[in-house]
Amino acid sequence: MLRPSLLSASLIALTACATIGPERVVDTQPGITLPDAYDHAGEIESLRTAEGAWWADFDNAELSALIAEALANNQTLAQGLANVDASRAALKTANAAFLPQASASMSASSDTGSGLDDVNSSGRLSASYQLDLFGANAASRDSAQAGLDAAIFSQRALELTVQSDVATNYFSLLATREQLNVARQNLQISERIFEIVQVRYDAGAISGLDVSSQRAQLANARARIPQLEAQVTGFETSLAILLGQVPQGYTAPEGDLLQVALPAASPGLPADLLLRRPDLMQAEANLRAANANINAARAAFFPSADLGAGLSAVLSGGGNLTGSLSASIAQTIFSGGRLEGQLESAEARREGQLAAYRQAIFAALRDVDVSLKSIAANKAREQQLLIARNSALEALDAAEIRYRAGTDDLTSLLSSQQTYFDASTNVVQARLDRLTSAINLYAALGGTY
Repeated sequence: MLRPSLLSASLIALTACATIGPERVVDTQPGITLPDAYDHAGEIESLRTAEGAWWADFDNAELSALIAEALANNQTLAQGLANVDASRAALKTANAAFLPQASASMSASSDTGSGLDDVNSSGRLSASYQLDLFGANAASRDSAQAGLDAAIFSQRALELTVQSDVATNYFSLLATREQLNVARQNLQISERIFEIVQVRYDAGAISGLDVSSQRAQLANARARIPQLEAQVTGFETSLAILLGQVPQGYTAPEGDLLQVALPAASPGLPADLLLRRPDLMQAEANLRAANANINAARAAFFPSADLGAGLSAVLSGGGNLTGSLSASIAQTIFSGGRLEGQLESAEARREGQLAAYRQAIFAALRDVDVSLKSIAANKAREQQLLIARNSALEALDAAEIRYRAGTDDLTSLLSSQQTYFDASTNVVQARLDRLTSAINLYAALGGTY
């Protein structure tokens, strides 16, 4: 049994050692001077949108329903939640080091020749507690807490990715359906022109060359339709998987791409990104975990101390209780460079996490400015493409009239038809690009602006 004076002396010595414990690393600053504003923030209308779900700004009930379903059933999100639970359990394990550990045991024995008549039995109850004089347990807890934070921020980033993927796939689906309608309208125009060509050929006004040329144009118009139908199927099946459904038999809701609202943007200040983008907050949490691992590696150079207490009793023969107190100190004298290597490894990983944090900030700043510029550019582009489409329709009507009258050749008419078809397709693509740019800006700003 350890005498009280010896136990007190041991505790005093440990306390003295604590005054020269390892210096804790707590710096998580990226060392980057953030700009005062985004380069292209002034090129678009600045209007703060309502707080809440960012996809509500598109004013599309179908999109809102799809995102709600994806958040409830997406399997990637379910996997992420399991990772969060695992990190929460790891933190619980780290916190257990700050509580005493208790155990109980019983034993019984008998001489071989005495049978069960001479049984000796005893019991013991013991408790132990590890003193965290040099912060090893605290560092492990800090690392586990940072790991949990990183897992939560990672889950938020996953949610934002799923939300933006649903919106992008749905709008791409609506655009492809609209392009399919344009292709079918173009097929109707080709069929009408073919009838005109056939009538003029039967009348002997033109040669068979025009008939063959228009027949080829008609075949090309028909060939576009199955290609677009296949693209519709591709977007629908991708959307089904995002919603946590089997792709077979799934049909996405209808919608009019050109009627989807285009949100205005107010990107805020670049410094806001550090508190808005979950991937940046995850990178910062990983850096905190790396700092905590350095503290744990430094603490390993110092002694570990344990306190213990126990009660023992002989259960047979009416024996008395016997109590005991204990204290122990353990110090690594020679590790062959193992402890030094662990510290160097932790410091190197910390530098790696710091570089990753900086790189994430640079990428986030770029994402915002690129999205802002894209929004402005696509808005200007769509305005010009609308003018081009309307003008192409007027030119097509005029070319058809002139061909009927015999004052123009088929080549001019087919060229006008192709120009109108391309212009109509470009208008649909331009609207999709504007919506996609808005989604990208939401994602770049962490799901709000």
